[in-house]
Amino acid sequence: MATRSVSDPFPAEALAVRARGVTRTFGDRTVLRGIDLDIRPGEFVALLGRSGSGKSTFLRALAALDTEVTGEIFVPEQRAVGFQDPRLLPWARVLDNVVLGLPGSDSSARGLQALAEVGLADHARDWPKTLSGGEAQRAALARALVREPALLLLDEPFGALDALTRIRMHRLVAELCARHHPAVLLVTHDVDEAVVLADRVLVLTDGVISLDRPIASTFPRPRLRSDPRFAELRSELLAELGVEDDGSLTADSVPDSVPEPELVLDPQESSS
Repeated sequence: MATRSVSDPFPAEALAVRARGVTRTFGDRTVLRGIDLDIRPGEFVALLGRSGSGKSTFLRALAALDTEVTGEIFVPEQRAVGFQDPRLLPWARVLDNVVLGLPGSDSSARGLQALAEVGLADHARDWPKTLSGGEAQRAALARALVREPALLLLDEPFGALDALTRIRMHRLVAELCARHHPAVLLVTHDVDEAVVLADRVLVLTDGVISLDRPIASTFPRPRLRSDPRFAELRSELLAELGVEDDGSLTADSVPDSVPEPELVLDPQESSS
């Protein structure tokens, strides 16, 4: 079984994640083969890999959702998970979904503030079924961030969204993470998404991390698809994934600029 600890040997100011020798076997198949990984507080790490490479398995191990992994995993107690499916309870209002299980007498106020940060202050009393796909994913993001996690684990949260909504969500996530400073592990199959958002990109191949590529120091934000560095990184990462970059997605095919979601920082202002 994996060991998890937030004790003195793992000071929060030093690392947000420390994984050593993380292994997961399903029957005769070994999916994770002794993964070692450190993530610093506030660092945004994207994990790429082919389908079935074990990306989500590793994220579930960090989230303590899989107790059959072996090795050592040190993570902070305050962590939150976002999935591809927003997983909103259909019988609960949007605000009630956001504050579900949140302790404290001020949970509603904190939930309203979180909804305001993702541009959904006017939807607090709505039912989840009335939200668009992008709105539902924003509600799920508010539910994660209202808990003020030291570690935010995102499992392909934008995979079901259309291209323009996905770009808007990229901008929103980057903005919110810069404001709240959690460490982030984003599991994705989208190379462009990884380049846009991450400080560091990992590639998981045959159960091991085959590439660990820091990009923040050489390619500061904002990262435009029209920048030659974007194309270079994209080609490098696709090659590591065993895919030839044929240029089918160019800077002209997906715009750098799209209308931003309306963000309201004060929930009282949004109700006036």
